[in-house]
Amino acid sequence: MNLSKDTLTLIKNFASINGSLMLKEGNKLSTISEAKNVMANVVVAESFPQDFGIYDVNEFLGVISLFENTQLDFKDKYVTISDGGNSKIKYYAAGEGVVRAAPAQIKFPDADVSFDLDQDQLAMILRTSSVLKSSDVAISGQDGDLKVIVSDKKNDTSNAYEVTIGSTDKEFTANIKVENLKMLPGNYTVEVSSKKISKFTNKDIDLTYFVAIEADSKF
Repeated sequence: MNLSKDTLTLIKNFASINGSLMLKEGNKLSTISEAKNVMANVVVAESFPQDFGIYDVNEFLGVISLFENTQLDFKDKYVTISDGGNSKIKYYAAGEGVVRAAPAQIKFPDADVSFDLDQDQLAMILRTSSVLKSSDVAISGQDGDLKVIVSDKKNDTSNAYEVTIGSTDKEFTANIKVENLKMLPGNYTVEVSSKKISKFTNKDIDLTYFVAIEADSKF
């Protein structure tokens, strides 16, 4: 089988959440961070013939990049990676005891707040957090406005970026660590629950991220 460029991009993104990945039989990929505060799942174009654990995803992707028109031939305990010619690499699977399999589904509670976040807004949030060296993002309902605020919440005088993205009749503050915003660039529908979890659903592909909300959030 071949892996499309889009699927390779998704797998690389998942490596930013967890360096290991359990490929499950079928066309659905899921991953979860070691701290269990970020989870993602996606439906890809390819269908994997069996479960296959990858201990080091970036190494696996590096091996694939060694060939053009890479072919993957899955066996019981390894996959043969080649370009269909005489050269090939035998890459062994890691067991489930070594690689954590993410839950196939997660039950998301009823959302208290829902809004759209476009690609440019998401990119600006991530860029400003880097420039300002800010570690926190707050999704906040204030005086009828729905805002996203990038700052260091531990420092009352820290530089902050603020953008109004809609309106709301709720007063709340949902805090998220910037380091947990691992989304691929894109347009998302964002749902926030007072049960301390948020959901980012990509509008263009079947891709969803679940991100924990910090305990000091207020609803």
